[in-house]
Amino acid sequence: MNKTLFGMAMMAAFFMASCANKPAQQQEEAADENAATGNEIRINCLYKVAPENLENIIKISKELVAASQKDAGNIEYDIYQSQTDKTQLMIFETWKDQSSLDVHSAAAHFTRIVPQIANAAVGEMAIQSFTAASEGEQIRINCMLKVTPENVTKALGLAQELVEASRKDGGNIDYDIYQSQTTPTNLMIFETWKDQPSLDVHSSAEHFTRIVPQLQEMAVGEMAIQIFKK
Repeated sequence: MNKTLFGMAMMAAFFMASCANKPAQQQEEAADENAATGNEIRINCLYKVAPENLENIIKISKELVAASQKDAGNIEYDIYQSQTDKTQLMIFETWKDQSSLDVHSAAAHFTRIVPQIANAAVGEMAIQSFTAASEGEQIRINCMLKVTPENVTKALGLAQELVEASRKDGGNIDYDIYQSQTTPTNLMIFETWKDQPSLDVHSSAEHFTRIVPQLQEMAVGEMAIQIFKK
C-alpha cells in the first residue's frame, strides 16, 4: 500500500479492525483498555494440515478463537484459511502487550488446544511475531477487507490474481489471500516485504493500481491496513 496511506491509516486502521470479532459491548468496554501504546504484539501463526484433518482442525481452532477473544489484553483473534492452498491455516492474533500474551499462553484453553493443533500440523508451526514499535526493515502488512456475501467469490478471484502477480515482485517474501473461518465475509491480504523500497515499487505496479481499487469498491467501509515491522 502507498506510503501516504500508510501514514494516515497505520494506528487508526489498526484499531478500527481490532474490534471486528468482538461483540458491541465488549468493543465499548475495550476502547480505553486497548488504546494504542506502541507495545502491541502481532502474531501470525501459520500451519499446514493434511486434507483429511482439515475439518477437525478448523473446528478446534474456532474453539481456541472463541476462548482467546475473551482473554484480557486481546485485541484480535481469528482463524483464517489460505485461498490459494486450503490446507494452509493461520491463527491471526494481536495483543495489547507482552504481559497479556504471557497470561494467554498459560491459559487452560491454550495449553489444551494448541498441542492438538501442533500434533496435527504437517511440519512445524511457523510463529511470526511483529511489534508496532520495532524499527526493523522487514515489513508485515495485514490488509483487512470486509465484503458483502454476494461479493465474496468475485473479491477472492481478484485477490488471487493480485497474489499471483505480487509474488513475482522484487523484495516480496510472502503474499496470499486468507478468508476468516468464523466470518467468511472477512478477507485478509497477507504480505511481507524485504524493505520499504520493495514495497514502494509494488505499490506503483500495474497489477496493484488496477486490482486494489476494484477490491476497495467491493469493501464494506475502508480497508483496514495494519503495519508491523520485524
